[in-house]
Formats: sequence, C-alpha cells, structure tokens
Amino acid sequence: MSVLVLGATGKLGRLLLPEIQKRGLAAADITAAGRRKDVLDTLAINGYGTVQVELGDTEQVHRAIAGHDRVVLISGIEPDRLQQHQNVIGAAKAAGVRHLYYTSGLRIDDPTFALGADHKATEDDLKASGLTFTILRNGWYIENYIQAMQGAASNGVFLAAAGDGRIAPAGRRDFAEALATVITGDGHDNRTYDLSGDRDYTYVDLAAAMTEVLGTPITYQSVSGEQYSTVLTQAGLDEGTAGFLAALDGNLGAGIMARTGDGLSRLIGHPTMSLVEGLRQV
Repeated sequence: MSVLVLGATGKLGRLLLPEIQKRGLAAADITAAGRRKDVLDTLAINGYGTVQVELGDTEQVHRAIAGHDRVVLISGIEPDRLQQHQNVIGAAKAAGVRHLYYTSGLRIDDPTFALGADHKATEDDLKASGLTFTILRNGWYIENYIQAMQGAASNGVFLAAAGDGRIAPAGRRDFAEALATVITGDGHDNRTYDLSGDRDYTYVDLAAAMTEVLGTPITYQSVSGEQYSTVLTQAGLDEGTAGFLAALDGNLGAGIMARTGDGLSRLIGHPTMSLVEGLRQV
C-alpha cells in the first residue's frame, strides 16, 4: 500500500501521519504532500516521502498522485478550494487510484451554511467519478476556540454570536485517528461517516472549560450577529471577513455542528476528547 496525503503540512495532516504509522504502515510508504517546505523537510528527515505541491496547479497534482494507490484529500481553506478538490479527483481518476479519502463537513446540505457548499460539490463530484471513496464529515474542532480563550484571558469575557446553540466538538487528534483507521482498515469502501464529539456543549459550558484551563473566571457574553461583526471590524478585520465569521457563529448557534451520534468514538475505539483536554493543548 502506498498512501499520498494531500494537506500533510497542515495541522490535521501532521497529526494524521504518525497515526497511520501506528496502524502498521511504514513511513517510507507514506508520501506527505503540501505547500510548506520547512515542514516537508522535517518530515523527510523522519522517513516520509515528500512532495511540494500547489493543488491549483493541475500538472503538479498529476505528478504527485502518480504511483500511489490511495490518496487522502484533506479539504482546503482557500477561496478556490473547490477547483483544487476537482483537480485532485480528476488526477486520481486518470492515475487509476484505488481509493480516495476526503475530509468533508457536517450538515453540508443546509443552504445557510456557507462552508458547506464546497464540501457538497466535492462530495458530488467524488461520487460521480467512479472512484472508490470514503468521506469523513468532520465536526468542529475544540482547537477552534483556543484563540478565543486566549483573548478571553485578558478581560474575562468570551464573546460570541452563537446564542444558546449547542456544539459537539472533538480534538483534531480524534479526527486524525478516525481518518487513519479508515485508511488502514477494511469495510469502508464508498461509505460516508458523520463525525462529532460524544456530547453537546453550550457556550456557557465552553466558558466554564476556559475558566478551568486558565484558572480565572470566564463569562460567556452572547451578542447579535451585527454586534459581533462590529466588534470584529473594530478589532481590525475587514467587513467581509467579519461578516463571514458572524454568520458562521449564527450557523453554530443554529446547531450546524451539534452531535450526530457516536460514529467518531466508534471509529477510534475510545471517548472523544473533552473540552478541557482540548483547550489545554496550548
């Protein structure tokens, strides 16, 4: 088996590589692909194959995929990520790749969820390609709140526009373990998994976890999307980014990342990471 990991220099990708090794695949049989040469150089020292690649460059993508029977596509965050994903799917089909694994997102059919549209289009293209696939619809990362916690440490306030919404985040390590499990295991052909943490939390629960980690009281303050957008622009963000983040908080408040079941803990064979454990990773 030869595995190519596209996105290996990102946070999830760097956690994934050793998890694949733990499940019996040698570093020499894993190729780490990404943009960051400094990370790739370190991975090469640790025995991984490496290739620097821009997913927007179709020729580079074709060269990177050639010779690999399994390809992992960790979804990107760039504005043109759908085109990048389509480049990978096309190259994988042309190369006769045996299996393609894709990290998608929860509840991508919700038309109000801005982050879901690219995931849905990628899933549709992947299913139509004829490739054998496994799709992991990852929920929210606990680590997404570390920066907010660091900000709250200065004034004791965790500000968000998520109202009384519930989320079921898990740690990136949990999602990396799940992805490694399906890459190295059997019975996952043409399957889609909805993955979330073991329990729902409110933003009050998040503030309590921040309080425990920081050792200082943190209070959740709920504001409207408009108010939150204003706060973000006053902090220096452009209006487009501020509006996007405010809308995202609205999605979270509406339950877009609420619990979907125990699929994640079943795949990894243990409970998902707690809020406190995840926030203590700083």
